[in-house]
Amino acid sequence: MQLNIGFIGFGKSTTRYHLPYVLIRKNYRVSWIFNRRRKEELEASYAGRGIRFTDGLDEMLSDPELDLVVINTPPSTHYEYALAALSSGKHVLVEKPFTVTSKEAEELFELAETNGKQLMSYQNRRYDSDYLAVEQIIRSGKLGKLVEIASHFDLYRPETDQRTGEKEDGALYGLGVHTIDQIIALFGEPDTVAYDIRAVRETDIDDTFAIDLYYGKLKTSVRTSHVALAPAPRWMIHGTNGTFIKQHIDRQELDLKANYFPGEEGFGADSEDDYGRLIYHDERGHLQEVRIPSPPGDYGKLYDALYDSIVHGKELPVKKEETLLVQRILETGFTRTTPFIHKHKTK
Repeated sequence: MQLNIGFIGFGKSTTRYHLPYVLIRKNYRVSWIFNRRRKEELEASYAGRGIRFTDGLDEMLSDPELDLVVINTPPSTHYEYALAALSSGKHVLVEKPFTVTSKEAEELFELAETNGKQLMSYQNRRYDSDYLAVEQIIRSGKLGKLVEIASHFDLYRPETDQRTGEKEDGALYGLGVHTIDQIIALFGEPDTVAYDIRAVRETDIDDTFAIDLYYGKLKTSVRTSHVALAPAPRWMIHGTNGTFIKQHIDRQELDLKANYFPGEEGFGADSEDDYGRLIYHDERGHLQEVRIPSPPGDYGKLYDALYDSIVHGKELPVKKEETLLVQRILETGFTRTTPFIHKHKTK
């Protein structure tokens, strides 16, 4: 069975992070792309693929053969578009951040359940090679009892043209949504969360944050700076028996920017220099240091898992509860009338 997809939004998110993966998959067919303003020159580059382009949303959503709608528009519009798509009887995939508020997210999930449709957040960075390497190392048990994890997503962009905006336009909603989700995927709901959210450049929206999520004695930190000329390691994990360091982030985005695409040999593959370093004590107590090959990253695997959920009834790769939790953590960072405390967790 082939699923027909319609995209809402025809910008970089759609053309770089979605279409290259979907167009090579036989279980999907891109049938529609909606954008408020037609982009005829860009449309021409997809000629011959059977895609219908429109600036009329109702035209797309009224197609009875359309199965799945993917929303790749500014965050403030996600709720409105997802509501329209779900109300039209479509399954929906929403780019990050899922919504602006928890209330919006809850309403959308309620509607999806009422209509018997799948609704999911596009957390593609669960399929980053660096995250997959971390997942593998933690599962191996070689680090012993985990004590501290630092996850950095640093950039060097000292100047910015965007001087004003809402919280959903800042770094926490834009990048923290991914790194927080990775921690949630690994460990679930934290006991407590501490926040440091700031703007250090000439801008009114946050560009720097340090969020600490605590799980008993384990401290996990997700951090981003836009003025890190020498970025910290992407991951540093300390346990009672060892340390794992992964210096660089997944290469898929770099390859896509260089017009190197999924399906081409070596796409997204780490070089040996990019492999993570595992330093640990073996069974005899001897200190070992080894390089850990990175599992291949592939954002298309999220689409494969979503297909299995829609067609075969399998569990969604990004669960509703995880999306709502990430949304609540993001939102609390800007309200903080009360600290984020999980009051029902037993010790």
